[in-house]
Amino acid sequence: MPIFQQLAHPQLTSVASVTRPIHAKKGQTVFRPDEVSQTLYIVNTGQVRLYHLADDGKERVLRVLNPGDFIGEIALFTDEIHNNYAEATQVTELCTISRDALTDLIQRMPPLALSLLGALAVRLKSAEHQATLLAIPDALPRLAGYLMDLSQGQATTVTLPMSKQDLAAYLGMTPESLSRKLKQLVTAGAIVTSGRREIRVIDVDQLQQVAPQ
Repeated sequence: MPIFQQLAHPQLTSVASVTRPIHAKKGQTVFRPDEVSQTLYIVNTGQVRLYHLADDGKERVLRVLNPGDFIGEIALFTDEIHNNYAEATQVTELCTISRDALTDLIQRMPPLALSLLGALAVRLKSAEHQATLLAIPDALPRLAGYLMDLSQGQATTVTLPMSKQDLAAYLGMTPESLSRKLKQLVTAGAIVTSGRREIRVIDVDQLQQVAPQ
């Protein structure tokens, strides 16, 4: 897992000794709003989506956690009260570390603290970028900008890291709107879709013209 990659083998053994696994079935809630947590959750296998419910009852996907991703780091500093839902999208195993154990590890292993700070900085940058995309009123540039990021501006095949339904919620649109906008990009010759999640960017310039500047 990325946040542990800088640790030596004896240090990894120390981490393993305080880690506890939990298992979640597809659709099972890992935690829900108003629950108090003093735990760091790290996805080992499977996938977890983090979302909240808007006032109109619609889901807003905030992030999808894949193997190596973590959530609950605020518990390191305070008694975190969750205000979002975390739900397994497939059979999932998570590794959990209590706040006391994590604090002790960080005090003894400075590289772990640096890895956590680096991961949090990347997450903050991603959250700011998502906020910028969501501020765009037109759904088509929003989608094009997301695909540009995912493909890193290259003509290549990418796999969506989440279901199309979750991607629609992540980008602030309906699944029907997402399907229409994907078809528009296909018609424009910017992309080709294959299967449920594969998208091939074939004309970067065309996609760039649609994406926000």
